[in-house]
Amino acid sequence: MPAAPAPLSAVIFDFDGVILDSATMKTGVFVDLYGQAGGPFEAAIRETIWRNGGLTRTGMVAVLDRAILGREATPERIAEMAGRYARIVDEAVYDCPLIDGARELLEALRGTPCHLVSGTPHHVLLGIVAAKGLDGYFATVTGAPDDGTPNDKSAIFAGIVADNALDPARTLVVGDSMTELVGARHIGAPFAGVVAPGIDDPFPPGTATVRDLHGLAALIGVE
Repeated sequence: MPAAPAPLSAVIFDFDGVILDSATMKTGVFVDLYGQAGGPFEAAIRETIWRNGGLTRTGMVAVLDRAILGREATPERIAEMAGRYARIVDEAVYDCPLIDGARELLEALRGTPCHLVSGTPHHVLLGIVAAKGLDGYFATVTGAPDDGTPNDKSAIFAGIVADNALDPARTLVVGDSMTELVGARHIGAPFAGVVAPGIDDPFPPGTATVRDLHGLAALIGVE
């Protein structure tokens, strides 16, 4: 069953785990930073990150400290952990490949406005998008504010719809976490979840899901 009525007005994509195969790496860095690789809380960290996908790195530290350590992180703790995370991830992410089928799908959608929304700091996101040769595919690219302020994907999605006079029912949201699903529901848009190969489908029953963007192309009929 198609994830959205055709023809599409627009597509709003998350980045990590949807366009770039970087979500697993980024989650692994948090697992390592919390000293839980193979430890008793590794599964809880991974679940917490998935449910809060799209948060900034500072926001994720605050959420993980609360959920895993049972305490409120101080500003100093958040800055220290986010800094350690950034020193690893902001270099490693350039070596991550695109999700299978990403470039082919973006080429097939040349006539449909595509928007990119990510919790990655905006300047970092722009650099990766340019390095991967993707900047010509997106009408807008929106990362998190560089000052570390969290971005609200539901509000950003709503702004994209309003600013471009889009029909929400024909605006497909594509993400790999509950954050994007919640944002799609907020604006009344259809949603397709990307679930990495080898990972159990974590989305609610009835959610349209694909394993890669070849699958998404088939789902929306743009092959």
